[in-house]
Amino acid sequence: MENNGSLGRVTVQRNIKILMKKTILHVDINSYFATILQQENPHLRNKPIGVIKDGGRTCLIAVSKEAKKFGIETGSRKREALILCPELICVPAAFDRYLDTTKRLQKVFATISPSVHIYSLDEAFIDVSDCRKNLYPNIKDLGNCIHDLIKKELGEWVTCNIGIAENRLLAKMASEVAPKGTTLEITDENKDALLASTPFKDVCGIGYALSKKLKLFNITVPYQIRFMSEEELNIIFGPFWSKELMKIAYGEETHLLSQLDKKIKHMKSVGRSITGYHLYENDIEIGNVLKNLCIEIISKVRVMNLAGRQVQLGLYGQEKGWSTHVTLRTSINHLNDLIDWVSKLYLQWHDKFPVIKFAVRLSLLKEQDQEELLPEWQKQEAVQRAFDSINNKYGIFTLHPAAIPPRNELIFPEVTGFLGDKLYQLREK
Repeated sequence: MENNGSLGRVTVQRNIKILMKKTILHVDINSYFATILQQENPHLRNKPIGVIKDGGRTCLIAVSKEAKKFGIETGSRKREALILCPELICVPAAFDRYLDTTKRLQKVFATISPSVHIYSLDEAFIDVSDCRKNLYPNIKDLGNCIHDLIKKELGEWVTCNIGIAENRLLAKMASEVAPKGTTLEITDENKDALLASTPFKDVCGIGYALSKKLKLFNITVPYQIRFMSEEELNIIFGPFWSKELMKIAYGEETHLLSQLDKKIKHMKSVGRSITGYHLYENDIEIGNVLKNLCIEIISKVRVMNLAGRQVQLGLYGQEKGWSTHVTLRTSINHLNDLIDWVSKLYLQWHDKFPVIKFAVRLSLLKEQDQEELLPEWQKQEAVQRAFDSINNKYGIFTLHPAAIPPRNELIFPEVTGFLGDKLYQLREK
């Protein structure tokens, strides 16, 4: 009788575990930046495409699947890529269209499940755990349906990989290794095979430095971690990564991906960085670029009704770098205030060098829930609201201070592949 009772408890526990399992889909559009351009321009289809940030740039921020066959990778230099493939066509990115396309994808995914997390411009997690039983009993049929919906919305040339698993880590790994344009489901039967064959470079959260360190110890796939003791892992990788690597080895959700469940009320910081076309040494030119970045930051902050208390400035050359910050007593969200503080920080830069990259950030953001009563603040707010009203209607640089570059030299807003400012870009308007 005791044995029957024990078996009964084991069965109940197993059934509970099955019921608690989630079903997560990870959808990843293939060669997103290049594919969207090929969809719009049939002349570019079936041809090796390299996407550059803008005219005159030399780094490929994305490549088409045709270019990848020649060994060209994202991050390659244009000159080196042309050696591998002289027929390579370099096309400027179309960031506005990419963002618009992502918003269209978001609407498509919302018809499948209310639980959608846009992870980057070209990928999303869809949780169908609560609606699988009644709506999607055959999960692979759902995968095929998503392929069709994406083609219907974006065009026949656009394909995607879909990974299906019990958590985000495995779902993303599945989409990374699946053949282009297909769906791969990870189950208890093939999970260990995935973990024993997927290189660490295809595991979400494993950066270049950690991947390199793992390789030094001849650890190339997650499954190998199972054969290491906790003490060994602690010595080599430290207490945090020893636990994270062990989670990955068994296909469990990592700390990084578990943070997606946290509801973030608003952005904690808004920043902007830009790499110039040449080395800047003139104080006026450098100042103009920094003011340009300030305009974009304040524009975003005010749209979200936020104000920040920490100003950060970074300047980087070919070999040198310098950065600093100041934490203020009161929060700011007026353009002249941010420009003033950035200018003050700039004066602290004494060991000067030619600059190629600029970065400005406004942090420690909070909601601007009350207005100050000081006349000077009220005056600045009135001017700023006039700026906002005109620029929101006609474009960000329609009205701006005279002390920034001419319009043909302005640095316009753009989105990054990771979509770090998604709370701003995908906000409800």
